[in-house]
Amino acid sequence: MKRLLLLIFTITISLHSAQSKAIKIGDQDYAIVTETYNIYSSKGKVMKLYKKEHDGKLTYILGLTLRDITGTCSIRKEQRGAYEINGTDIKLYSFWDRDRQIDNAPYGARIVHYKLLEDQTIVKKASTLYIESARKNYDDESGMKYLFQEPKTDEEKALFKNYIMEMENTYKGKFVFDNASEDLIKKVKNALERKMRSRW
Repeated sequence: MKRLLLLIFTITISLHSAQSKAIKIGDQDYAIVTETYNIYSSKGKVMKLYKKEHDGKLTYILGLTLRDITGTCSIRKEQRGAYEINGTDIKLYSFWDRDRQIDNAPYGARIVHYKLLEDQTIVKKASTLYIESARKNYDDESGMKYLFQEPKTDEEKALFKNYIMEMENTYKGKFVFDNASEDLIKKVKNALERKMRSRW
């Protein structure tokens, strides 16, 4: 019983380790809350943006995973994120990567662009992504393989279309290809590097 209570207490502390920072976007007051967690095989940090209302209450607007590492030392997947606020523009950058020993984990990037309007509402302007759901040649049944080879038959084209739709629905964005995907990944990595430098 004591062990169970200690475990519950530890998880509660892990989930509620948070820091808050007051910011302004346009003329509106917001709070950025960062929370860390360490549960089972996953640990990381998330950012949540709240709007400060006139009565002092906070209204949740959006969130972003800043860091998530899941798995053991030799077999793990990772997600990193960064955000940039410039005037009334908010950009969220996400990057997914995998350890060399794991095959069925995503690799890719996403940029989501939000805008604060004059009526103080925040709207999503664009969301672009490129995701490989697993390592190349891991799942021969997946339509993902047509990211690397052109689909020829109607069946192959349908598999590829279904894969793109699944990734867009899962990661909430518009899938981009070829040079656009390379440019997307480069922009996300640059944003993560800028965030890392700013911490120093």
